[in-house]
Amino acid sequence: MSYLTAKQFSKIWQISERRIIKLCSEDRISGAVKNGMIWLIPEDTIKPSDKRNKISKYINTQKRVMIVNFCNEIGLELSLILKKEGYIVDGISNKKEIIANKEFSDIKIYEANLNEKKSILQIIEETEKYYEGLIYINYNNETEKYKEAFIKEFATKMNDESSIVIVNNINFKNQKLEQKLQNGLNNKIGIRINALILKVPENKKYVINYKEIAEDINALINKFKNTTGMTIYANEGIIEFEENGRTLPLSVGKYYKAITNYFKRMGKEDYIWSPSIMQEDEWTDSPLEMNFRVTNIDTANCGTKMERIFIFSKSRIKEFKNNKTLQIFMQSNINTMYVDYDEILVKEPELLKIVKDGFIGINKDTLIVDLPCNGEERGYISINKAEIDKAWKCYQRLKNYAVDLKEVLK
Repeated sequence: MSYLTAKQFSKIWQISERRIIKLCSEDRISGAVKNGMIWLIPEDTIKPSDKRNKISKYINTQKRVMIVNFCNEIGLELSLILKKEGYIVDGISNKKEIIANKEFSDIKIYEANLNEKKSILQIIEETEKYYEGLIYINYNNETEKYKEAFIKEFATKMNDESSIVIVNNINFKNQKLEQKLQNGLNNKIGIRINALILKVPENKKYVINYKEIAEDINALINKFKNTTGMTIYANEGIIEFEENGRTLPLSVGKYYKAITNYFKRMGKEDYIWSPSIMQEDEWTDSPLEMNFRVTNIDTANCGTKMERIFIFSKSRIKEFKNNKTLQIFMQSNINTMYVDYDEILVKEPELLKIVKDGFIGINKDTLIVDLPCNGEERGYISINKAEIDKAWKCYQRLKNYAVDLKEVLK
């Protein structure tokens, strides 16, 4: 997508650059982003209507969306995405929670008991007149009773370009509400009605990449312009753990997907630590490995503290001097260290037994463990405190033998 400056758009729209900058700061120009002191606007952006004109009193020009059950991980992530799309976001919650983050300060939250019909009707009367989107999040099965009635009533505030997305849990009996509603609402108004089903495991610990789920919902709202009655199943971003705090061994694809999801969530306050014994087939040129390398570098460049210890014999230093991956890592913000395999084998061989094929520690709460490559299973994830503590102590002992990899391979 190409962007133009406010100055360039002032000539196209025949209004002052100062006026365009004000519209950008008021979030009234869809897709506008600020780069330093300059506002950049997508070149195909349509000129926003002038609210100072009297006609704006009679014609709705705002993009507004309602998120039901707003105060949860999906609702919060989704609101940020929708605001970037140019929407004004409202929310309905059973409990009006205080959200300290300034990013949500402009969101109007209505408090309602969604299990009481009277409360629902009252909220619908209080909300704005026009909406282009409705997202009904119900994956915890908390507000199922009057969901259909609410959606039907709320649809009277929507037009033929509007979209409704219903978010359910795979365990719900009533999964096909979007298909039941589409015949009436789609024919009567033209609304698109689609659903996202979360495959959340019952009675197990799990981790969900809520940001990716929110991005999928946004796609149903904005990308699928001629699709209704569609159901998509979201399970790739969900990691479930057994009673021992480990996942089952993950296939190659799911393993790399899990690593990517974890790394994308890392920030400046996080710490990634990883030892690995360099094998002959280490760091292949497969697309999965290549993407994994890029993910490592991107995460480090975003400010996450990252350390990697590479373990191999001194006799192999010449072999690894021109290794592309090591060269790239050494030039990045990753702290790369070297430990002599033979020295550890003599002094503390038990450390090599703990490292095995390598692992990645994330802070002190998650461990991503490599398994011997057999073509089907690549590794597993652990939140087992004893296992993480053992790996952490092993890593700290290895650091006592570590030297700068750059000095070894120079």
